[in-house]
Amino acid sequence: MKSRFALAPLWRWSKWMIVTLSLLAVTSGCMASSNVRPMPKAEQGVIDLREWSWNEDGIVPLDGQWKFEWFPPSGNDNPKSSSVLSTLEVPGTWGSMKTGNGFPLQDQGYGIYRLSILHESQRDMMAIRLPNISTAYELYIDNQIVITRGHISQSASETLPFQLPATVYFKAQNSQTDLKLVVANFDHRRGGIRTALVMGNADHIQKLQIRHAAQELIILGCLIMIGFYHLGLYILRRKEVANMMFALLCLFVGLRMGLIGEGYIVQWIQAFNWDLATRFEYIAFVMSGWAGFGYFQAMYPLEIKRIWFKISSAIAALLILCVLTVPPLIFTSWILAFQLYIILFSVRVLAGLVLSGLRHREGAKLALIGVAGLVLTIVNDMLFYNGWWRSTDLVPFGLLFLIVMNSFIISLRFSLTYERAELMSAELTEWNNSLEERIAERTDELQRSNVTLENATIELERMEKSRTQLVSNISHDLRTPITLLQGYLEALRDQVISEPEQRDNTIRLMLTKVEGLNSLIQDLFDLSVLEARKVELTLEDIPLTDWKERLMEQYELEMQAKQISFHCELAGDYSQGTTVSIDIRRMDRVFANLLYNAVRFTPQGGSIAITMTTLPDQRAVEIVVEDSGAGLDPEDLPYLFDRFYKKDKSRHSSTGGSGLGLSIAKEIVELHGGEIRAYNAQEGGSVFEMILPMSS
Repeated sequence: MKSRFALAPLWRWSKWMIVTLSLLAVTSGCMASSNVRPMPKAEQGVIDLREWSWNEDGIVPLDGQWKFEWFPPSGNDNPKSSSVLSTLEVPGTWGSMKTGNGFPLQDQGYGIYRLSILHESQRDMMAIRLPNISTAYELYIDNQIVITRGHISQSASETLPFQLPATVYFKAQNSQTDLKLVVANFDHRRGGIRTALVMGNADHIQKLQIRHAAQELIILGCLIMIGFYHLGLYILRRKEVANMMFALLCLFVGLRMGLIGEGYIVQWIQAFNWDLATRFEYIAFVMSGWAGFGYFQAMYPLEIKRIWFKISSAIAALLILCVLTVPPLIFTSWILAFQLYIILFSVRVLAGLVLSGLRHREGAKLALIGVAGLVLTIVNDMLFYNGWWRSTDLVPFGLLFLIVMNSFIISLRFSLTYERAELMSAELTEWNNSLEERIAERTDELQRSNVTLENATIELERMEKSRTQLVSNISHDLRTPITLLQGYLEALRDQVISEPEQRDNTIRLMLTKVEGLNSLIQDLFDLSVLEARKVELTLEDIPLTDWKERLMEQYELEMQAKQISFHCELAGDYSQGTTVSIDIRRMDRVFANLLYNAVRFTPQGGSIAITMTTLPDQRAVEIVVEDSGAGLDPEDLPYLFDRFYKKDKSRHSSTGGSGLGLSIAKEIVELHGGEIRAYNAQEGGSVFEMILPMSS
């Protein structure tokens, strides 16, 4: 604590020094020239600069009334739309302005600016500095084209957007220079000239360009260095999430700066066309707001709850999804949503920092000053980019101001953390680390044991349930035939049945019952194996045509002998070449259960039909077994595939059924990845429908 008090005077002195220097840096970038001479203005497309001294007065903005010819976009994208001749104030975006004759403009369209510059003949080279103009343009000087950005056209489909500032040089040996600026915008929410064009001699324009470039490069370099520095701190200490968020804030702000203004990233990487650069600009805008909010939430978790960061992440993901999926013209028109996202969470950060300051959190007051300055620059830029305010882009200065102050806060926190760490005992640290490792190992062992115990409990419950159900089923369906066998044997023993013919009939009846018991036991065994999923299927790809012929060969003669009409057919255009991957022996058992059930309740002269249909959308095959019998009782339908269910007459013991056939069929179909269901046809009779997947 003594060393911490020793840092207090240095902290107070450094705090005010940083605030002062940051404010000076911001204001110095925003100061205008101290030139007191009034700037000339263009009127009716003419600006008079004959009394302007280029060497003494410097550069001059070409503001004022330019002649303007407007070609509004037509509904069918017809490039021969009628034009409107008038004047227009420069700078200004189209959608927020009207021409001199009161004609309202849209932000999407095609316009031609004209300006005549009256000046003295110049021996030196002159230059004009053009800003980013939305979104494609051509500049003519004295009817000679001097620069092109993108490709302009009166047709939206032929216009190719591209934005970068430019400087053009020309000779002004005559007393008049005529400018013609053709601008087309069909891809951005704002069209026209947002900031002023400036003119001067080559030296002054070059110095202006170098000053702007140096300013951006200095800020961009600071952001990148600070970002990678804090990214390195996070890599060294992963628990400090605030370092990662701060690094992302710096890098995303740097990315956005590299895409707008002088566009260094666009000039550096040729793959960055206008569409890609605009999408990255908006993504960087959202991600910088998200990372900034995440940083302050990590720094002051008690004042800014984590639920706010989750809400911020969800909204940021939604906005980024919009940027990635919709055209630039649409998502740039939603700029208010992006700006409201930044403002909303900036206000939430301000509220959290005010509360942190009241609670005397470390660095809260400095952070509050930095965020307040950033919010002011954000509001300024919102007004500027929406065309409501004549200003310049101040967010980079505000962010640099915030970043410098928060860098100092993080450095101070690290210094205090290291001091506290030096006061701790090395022996205590080692013991704590050892204890934490033992607790972690013991916790892992207990968790593994718990998982093993839970799995064993589930398995035991399943086995007990299966055992109980099996015993119940066996006692349910074996008691009656065993009782009958016992009665027949006692009758034979007591010579109640003495006649040879009657004795032979009794023995044959007993053998029939024994065969039924053997069949029932085999069915129970097969069903148990199927339910346990311990069956290995022998799958083979069978064309539907071959399967259809197989079923006809197996059952057609038997059906004819019983005087029942039987046919199997393929339906649909795609069924001829369709194959299914099945275990043919087990699927034969499914059809045997279904068809013999149908035969049992279909009268002579009735019909049984099998229809196979391909379902291309589901990558499946539908197989329907339909008979013309009495149908199924609606009360039995929910329980039809249950084991030993015999309420339905089709499942009664008198018919010879064990009550397991449909259950086995259901398990075999599901083992193939399919499903089976039953219902009554509208014209009468029962219908069993199977859905099986097609071969890969």
